[in-house]
Amino acid sequence: MKPLRHLSATEVAAAMPPLAERLALAERTMRALGSDAEMPPKIGVHPRQPGSLAHAMPALLHGDASDGSGDLIGAKWITGFPANPALGLPAYQALVVLNDPLSGDPIAVMDGGAITAQRTAAISGTAIRHFAPWVARRAPARVAILGAGAQARSHLPVIGYLLAGARVRITDTDAARAAALADEAAGFEGIGSAEAVASVRDAVEGADVVVSVVSFGPDRQLLEPSWLGPAALFVAVDYDMQAPASLAREALFMVDDREQFLATRSGPTFAGYPDPDATLGEMLRGEAGRDTGSGGLAARRGVASGDHGPGTGAGGRVLVSHLGVGLADVVFAAAVLARAEQLGLGRLLPR
Repeated sequence: MKPLRHLSATEVAAAMPPLAERLALAERTMRALGSDAEMPPKIGVHPRQPGSLAHAMPALLHGDASDGSGDLIGAKWITGFPANPALGLPAYQALVVLNDPLSGDPIAVMDGGAITAQRTAAISGTAIRHFAPWVARRAPARVAILGAGAQARSHLPVIGYLLAGARVRITDTDAARAAALADEAAGFEGIGSAEAVASVRDAVEGADVVVSVVSFGPDRQLLEPSWLGPAALFVAVDYDMQAPASLAREALFMVDDREQFLATRSGPTFAGYPDPDATLGEMLRGEAGRDTGSGGLAARRGVASGDHGPGTGAGGRVLVSHLGVGLADVVFAAAVLARAEQLGLGRLLPR
């Protein structure tokens, strides 16, 4: 029986792989969904606090070994309580558990906060890398970040890495928080400039890339699609808090996992949204030319393959909604565990 290693939040951060590896892990995750992985939609219960959640996110990634020894298996348990920040507590708290793929023995339990932040930003990076390549022809890229919390902060290194020299505009309902993050962003490698602006419209008009990371809550803060440029990439980390259904209907609309999106859409979230044109994995695997249930990409967009990336159109807006998949947490946690063992981090817990 293998020992059970516990990693604190500080130790997880210390063992986090470098940015280039995180982007590779995110792309591996997206390519595996729908082909080499097993992952049900999130299993959730609903605590009493309005807008709160508690989700279990199990996942399995098949490795190359025929006996399963190279598989990854685990789960994330995450809670979200929107009122917590007013009490001085994090809104989201999470643990990730990894198991031995041959025996099922639990081999690691670790804080999931840093994993959630870094895997989410890296998946946004996958979307930016593959579906906003036209930005490389415009220097510097114009980027809008909607929200100035922890997720916004974790996206800044990714933006600086992929879009060197980017001019970033940040907005938040808390103007002071937006200003503070803009001051901090100016010091990130690759960020050309950063400023806080007063409104969502001020942030998104003229932007090449929009990253929406506002806090979840009962009141959506929908923007007007007319504010967006004709070829903007909109990356929605916050479900439909900012991106209206009308944008999903007219844009090339992708999600990280189709089944999870459809399960989520069965409630009030994503009301009016169409079926996705494709998943990120289908696009990356070159499978998106097939009819995906919305008339096919070519029919939906009226364009041929071109500038946006594998199988996408040469013009028009792109909306990528990633709901957060447990497979990414497991893949990142396995990489963190390997580095933690090399660095001697954590503590072995008695059975």
